[in-house]
Order: sequence, then C-alpha cells, then structure tokens
Amino acid sequence: MNVRLPIESRRLFACVLAAVCCLPARESKPDVPDNGAKPVADPMRGKKAGEVRDDNSLKMKLVWCPAGTFVRGTKSETDRPPGGDQVEVTLTRGIWLGKHEVTQGEWKRVMRTEPWTDKDLVEETGDDFPKAGPDFPATFVSWNDALAFCRKLTELERQAGRVPDGWEYTLPTAAEWESACRAGTKARFSFGDDESQLGEYAWYGRNAVSAGEFSPHPVGQKRPNGWGLYDMHGNVSEWCRDWYRDELPAGRDPEVKTRPGQYDCHVLRGGNWGGTANSCRSSNHWGEEQASRSSRSGFRVALSPAREPRPQEPGAKSPTTTDK
Repeated sequence: MNVRLPIESRRLFACVLAAVCCLPARESKPDVPDNGAKPVADPMRGKKAGEVRDDNSLKMKLVWCPAGTFVRGTKSETDRPPGGDQVEVTLTRGIWLGKHEVTQGEWKRVMRTEPWTDKDLVEETGDDFPKAGPDFPATFVSWNDALAFCRKLTELERQAGRVPDGWEYTLPTAAEWESACRAGTKARFSFGDDESQLGEYAWYGRNAVSAGEFSPHPVGQKRPNGWGLYDMHGNVSEWCRDWYRDELPAGRDPEVKTRPGQYDCHVLRGGNWGGTANSCRSSNHWGEEQASRSSRSGFRVALSPAREPRPQEPGAKSPTTTDK
C-alpha cells in the first residue's frame, strides 16, 4: 500500500537528504585556503642556537645566534668600566655570526691585500709583525676596512645568488656581539666566573705575552662557548658597528648609530692576546678611532637582515655629531 507523506514531511526529508549528500563533498576539499595560515618562514633564518651554515664562496662557517632578551653588563663586577651598569636588551632578529674571527686566508680571497705585512703600518703602531698564515686572524684592519670587507663579500654573494637583497654581511652590533658571546650565560665569562679557566678559552696576556708570543694565534685552537663560537674571549679584539659611548644602550635592538660628541671611536669587544683577563669579560667594551689599525684588532662578520646605511660607513657622507 502506498502511503503519501504530508507535504511538510516531504520537504523536511528532502532537506535532510541534501545535507547528508553534501557532507562528503565538503570533507574532501583539502585545498580550501586557510585565512589564519602562518606566513612562509624566511629560509635564511636559523632554527636553533648554534646551528651552522657554510654555504658561501669562502666556506666560512656561520653560527645562528637567535633573537631574545638578555641583560648586558654584570652587576657583580666591581672593576667594570664607567657606564657598565646592567641594562636589559631585546634583540628582535637573529643573526648568523662567524664561528671564527675573519682569517688572513679569507681576507686575501676577498680584498686581495695583506695589511698585516705592511711595513709602514707596523712601524707606525710599534707592533711586531704578526705571524702569517691562512688560519691566523686578519689584523691591521680598521673599522672602515672591516666594513669594506663585509660590503665586498655581500656584493660577491649576491651576484652568486647566495644572499637575497634583504640580507647582508656586516659587523654585529655591540649588543648582538655580547648576546652571542654570553650564549645564554650571565657570568663574567661565557664559561662562568672562574678566571683560572680563561686559558682554556682564550689567548691573552698570561698565556701569550708571558710565553713570549707577541702575536695572535690561529683561530679555533681554544674551547668554544656554548653556541660553538671560538675566540670570543681573547686572541684579537673585534670591531662592532656601534660608535662608542660609556653608557650601554638598552631597549629594543640598541645601536649607537651616530657619533657621540665626546668620542670619535667605535666599539671593540673581546679582549686580545696582549690584554688582561679583565679585558676579556663578556661585558667589557671600549673604543678605538675608526681608522685605528693594530696587531691586536680584527673582526668577525655577521650575516643579518639588511640595515639602513649609516653616514660614517665607507663611501658615505661624513658622520654627524648628534648624540643618540
């Protein structure tokens, strides 16, 4: 016997049937765009502290130093310099920092010069000729020279398609350098407060000059810090981007970008082969004129997001005297 449903029931049945039939079709659409999807990660950025890359023409090893917040200076250091009080710093972007100081071999391949053999420079400073060899740090380089190397390397790597326009080789800021040196630590040195251990991590006055070695040593002979960076304490002092001033800048991505009125110097970090243990502290900073060259100073490169050119950089306009 045929039973005819009321029209209201037939309509309800049709709606339910349509809804059921549509369910598989909706569930089988994997390509529906997700408006809340995360942006594509920058392939240039590292994934964890201490990660290493060497995809450049020099096969220079670079170590990922992540963004984060840390405290500059060390409160317990009674022998810290003026302006060495603790300040909080937040770095909003990570950088790739040279695992070693730039070597003579790397310098020669990029710049085609050997400033450490320049007799006039050596006589002018009164230094001895530093030892030569591809693994010794490049010395007798000024702040201008170091930035010129970074610019040249950036140009070469961009031409080869290995560095995108939004990234560049440059010098680390003083805050970036200290964060990398500390590698998450808070003590006087990256390995702790015990000065007696310094000789395991650094070439400095006590194990270099006292042993009759008046020159830097090949890079990477001592123990690295927690992120795998060598010679952050001792060997050669390292140029940073900042102009020098006594007070440590704080806050978000701090950098002294313009020349303070009282100094015409850029920041050096890390102590050196002729210095004291105190000069090798993670927080220690001092300044030298940007044209200064010696067997005690060198640098390491940072591969970082591109920054705005500054007036005092090589080839640019004369620096201002604004204290910022």
